[in-house]
Amino acid sequence: MRSFPYIIGLLALTLSGCASVDLAESPLETEQVVSIVATVEPSHPYADIPGEHLSTLLQAEFAIRERNLDAGLMHLMAASQAIPDPAIARRALQLAQYIRNPDATLEMAIRVSDLNSSDGSAATLAAAVFIERGDIARALTYSRRAFDAGSDINPAALLNNYGSQTPETQNATRKLLEALESDYPEDARSLFAIALLEWRQGNSDVAVTKLDKLFTIEAFHERGTLLLTEILSQADDPGAFDRLIKAIEATNSSLLRYKYARYLLGKQRLTGAKAQFDVLVADPAATADHLIGAAVLDIELSNSASALLHLDRALSFGQRESDAQFFKALALIQLNDVSGALKALSAVGPSTNYGRALQEASALLVSQGDIRAANAFFEEHRQAHAEGAELNFALHAETLQTMGSSEAESVLSRGISTLPTSTRLLFARANFRERAGFFDLAEGDYRQILSLNPGDANALNALGYALTNNTDRFQEAAGLLEEAISKDPHNPAIIDSLGWVYFKLGKDRQAELLLKEAYKQYPDPEVAAHLIELLWTQGREVEARDLISNQWRASPNNEHLRETASRLAIPLPE
Repeated sequence: MRSFPYIIGLLALTLSGCASVDLAESPLETEQVVSIVATVEPSHPYADIPGEHLSTLLQAEFAIRERNLDAGLMHLMAASQAIPDPAIARRALQLAQYIRNPDATLEMAIRVSDLNSSDGSAATLAAAVFIERGDIARALTYSRRAFDAGSDINPAALLNNYGSQTPETQNATRKLLEALESDYPEDARSLFAIALLEWRQGNSDVAVTKLDKLFTIEAFHERGTLLLTEILSQADDPGAFDRLIKAIEATNSSLLRYKYARYLLGKQRLTGAKAQFDVLVADPAATADHLIGAAVLDIELSNSASALLHLDRALSFGQRESDAQFFKALALIQLNDVSGALKALSAVGPSTNYGRALQEASALLVSQGDIRAANAFFEEHRQAHAEGAELNFALHAETLQTMGSSEAESVLSRGISTLPTSTRLLFARANFRERAGFFDLAEGDYRQILSLNPGDANALNALGYALTNNTDRFQEAAGLLEEAISKDPHNPAIIDSLGWVYFKLGKDRQAELLLKEAYKQYPDPEVAAHLIELLWTQGREVEARDLISNQWRASPNNEHLRETASRLAIPLPE
C-alpha cells in the first residue's frame, strides 16, 4: 500500500488553488502539503486505492480547511480504518487529541499501534487510557509494545485496582511483569513493578528480594524506597525508616521527605513530623501538598497562626483550594473567629472534605442559634456549589431540625423537587415526617424510594420497621423484612427489625434468636431496648435489668432506653 506522503501529494494536486487553513498550534500543521507538491509525478500510482477511500480523504481535507474539525476527524478515522497506512491513522490521532475527543483518541492510538507496533507513543497512549478506564486486560498488549519500543511507560500502573481484577487478568498481568523482568533485568521500572506485585499478593519476603536488586541498579529509587519502608513498617521492623532517611539525606528528595513526614504524623510522632515539614515549607518550591500537610500538623499542635500562613500560601497556588479552605476554617475555629471560619467553609466545594465542611458549618450555625443565618449560609453555598446540592439540602434540613425550626421539612421538599430521584433526601424527609407523627406522608416517601430502587434491602427495612412502630400491620411489615433479610442476611439493622416484628407477632422464640444476634453484632441502645422488652414481658426481669444497667452506663439518658423503661416501669440505674 502507498505511504501517506504520496497520498497527500495526490490530494495537494487535486486541491491546488485552495487556500490552506491556519490551525495555530494544531498538530495538523506537521503535515505540510506545499513541500510535497513538487515531488509528485503527473501519473496515476494510486489505481489500487478504491475511489471511495480517496473521496473520504478529500472530504477530510475539505472539512479541516473549513475548520469543521469534528467532520474532518470522522472522515480521517473512516479513511484510517479502510486504508492500512499508519501515517493516516497518526494524523487522525493528532486531530483527535487536538479537539480533545477521548474515545477517538483511544481508537486511533490503537489503530496506529496495530499498524506499527514499534510506535511507542501510540502504544503508551492506548495503554494509559485503558489503565485509566480500569481495563487492565486490554492495556497489557499495548504496555508491552510501549516498553519494547523504549517508551517511558510505568508498568506498575497495571497494578491499579489489582485486587478487583478477574483471576484471568491477574494471571496475565503477572505473566507480563515476569516477562519484562526477564527481558529487561536491568530496568528499574520492571523490577519495581514485580516487587509491588509480590507485595500486593502477600509475598513480602520476595518483594524485599526484588527491591534489593532494584537498589543495586538505582540506590535511592523513590517508589522502591517507599515500598520497602511500607513493608518493614507493617512488620514493625525497628529499622523500617533507615533506608528512607538515608535516601533523604543523599537526595534531598521532597517526595521522600513529605512521605516521611506523613509516616511520622500517622504514628503521632509530631515533633519529628514538624521538623520534616519545616524543611519542606522553607523551600521556595514547596507544593500545595507540603503546605497543607504542614498546616494540618500546626492545627494538631494548636499553632493556628502558623497554619494560616501556610494555607494562605497554598491558596495562592490555585491548587487543592477546597482542602486549603477547609483547614483554614479549622484554624480560624481554634482562634474563635466564627465569621472567618464560616467564610472559609463557604468556599469549600465538593471534595474530600466537603461533607466535613458542611458539618463544621452546621455546628457553628447551631451554636449561634440564628436560623436566618443558617438559611443564608446553606442557600448561598448551594448556589455556589450546585454539584453538591444533595448533601447541602440534607445538612441544611438537619441543622434546622437541631435548631428546632419547622422549616426543615420544606427544605427537604425543595431538595426533592430539585433532585426527584434522591433517595437520600427521601429517606431524610420520611424520617422527619415519621418522627413528627405524619406516618401516612412518611410511608409515601418510603414507597417512593422503593419505586426508585425496587427490592432495595435498606428501603425494605426502613418501611418494614416503620410499619412495625407506627401501625398494627405487622404481617405486612414481616413480609417486607423477610424480603430484606433474604437480600442482606448479615445486616444487624435488618436482623433487629425482623426480630422486633416477630416479637410483635408473638413469635418469641424466633424473635429472641434474631434480637440476640443483632445485639451481638451491633450492641446499640435501640437494639438493646427491643431485647430488654422481650425479656421483661417474658418475666425474665433479672436479665432485662442487667442489660438495661449495662446499656445505661454506656449510653446514659438514651431516648430508646428511657422510653422503654418508662413504658414498662423498669427502674433505671441511679
